[in-house]
Amino acid sequence: MSKTLTKEQWEDTNTMTDRASIKKIGGSDIAAILGLSRWKSAHSLYLHLIGELLPQEDNNAMERGRKLESVIAHIFAANHEEFWLEKCGIVEDSNYPFLIGSPDRVICDSSCHDVCPGKTVSGLEIKTADISKANEWGDEGTDEIPIEYLIQCQWCAGLLGVPDWHLAVGFAKPGSKKIVAYREYYIESNQERFEAMKQLAIDFWNDHVVPKVAPEVTEADAETVRYYRTKYPQHMPDRWAYSDAEIDRLAAEYMLAAKNLTVSDMQVKTMKIKLIAAIGENEGLKTASGNFTYRTTKPTRRVDWEGAARSLGINETDEVVKNFTTEQPGHRRFLTPKGK
Repeated sequence: MSKTLTKEQWEDTNTMTDRASIKKIGGSDIAAILGLSRWKSAHSLYLHLIGELLPQEDNNAMERGRKLESVIAHIFAANHEEFWLEKCGIVEDSNYPFLIGSPDRVICDSSCHDVCPGKTVSGLEIKTADISKANEWGDEGTDEIPIEYLIQCQWCAGLLGVPDWHLAVGFAKPGSKKIVAYREYYIESNQERFEAMKQLAIDFWNDHVVPKVAPEVTEADAETVRYYRTKYPQHMPDRWAYSDAEIDRLAAEYMLAAKNLTVSDMQVKTMKIKLIAAIGENEGLKTASGNFTYRTTKPTRRVDWEGAARSLGINETDEVVKNFTTEQPGHRRFLTPKGK
C-alpha cells in the first residue's frame, strides 16, 4: 500500500532546499543499491541520505529534462486518447515512509475520468537523452531501456500497485533543447521483483542509514569522487596517516594494478579513492609499500587583462593589475611512492 502527496501538499510541507536533499529512498536510488547505476553507488547514495553529500549542481542535461518534460508529456497524450494524464506528487509506502516514488505522470482511464477522476491505472516516466546515445535504447514498444530506468519504472509501478508503466523519451542533439526523435516503451510490473527490491531498500536503510554505517566503497563513481574532493579540499602540512594490514594490502594491490594494468580502469580508480579516503585531511599515508601523498598544489593567479585595459586611464598600473588579479586555490594531487 502507498499514499500519495499532491504537488501542493508536498510544497506546503517542504521547502525547495528540503526537496533538493530528500532523505528518502526513491526509484532512481534502487539501481545504486543494486550496484547497477552508472551515476551513483550505494556509498554515494548513503552519503546523500545522511546529509554528508550535497545535491549535485544543476547541469545542462537536468535543465533540458525540465524544459522538455511537458512537451514529451503532450506528445504521449496525443498518441493515447485512451489515457488521461495527471501530474503526481510524492508517493510514499504506507508502512515504510522512507520509501518513495515521484512519477512524472500517473495515467487514468479516460473513459471513466468524469465519473472516477484520479483512478490510477498506470504511470509515465519521461526522459530526455542525447541522440548519440539512441543505440542504448531498444526497439520501441519493448522494455529494452537503460537498466536504471527499467528499475525505476518497475519500482514506481510496484509502489502504486499498477500492472504496468510507460516511458517516453525525447532525443536531442548535444547542447540542444529541440527534440529530433521520440520513442515510447512499455514496462510490465513484476511484483516478485518489486518485493525483492523493496526488501533490499529496507535493509539498506536499517543497516546503513539509521546506524550511520557506511557501505564499502565498491566503485569510484562521480559522486563519491566529488564527496572526497569537497570534504578534504586542503591538506594539513606535516600530518600523516598510518596504514594497517588492510590498507597495506590495498596499497600493494594498487601499485601492482596501476603499473601492470592487471585490472580494469574502474577498479584502479576505486582503489585510489579508498587510499585518498585513508589519507583524509593529512598530507599523506605511510604504508609498507612506501609513502602515498595527497598534497594541495600551489594556488594560481589569473589576471583579467581585458578589465585592466579598460582602466588604463589610471597612472598607477601596478595597482590596476592588482585590482584585476584573482587567486585560484590549488587542488590536491595524489602521488604514489617514488621509485615503486
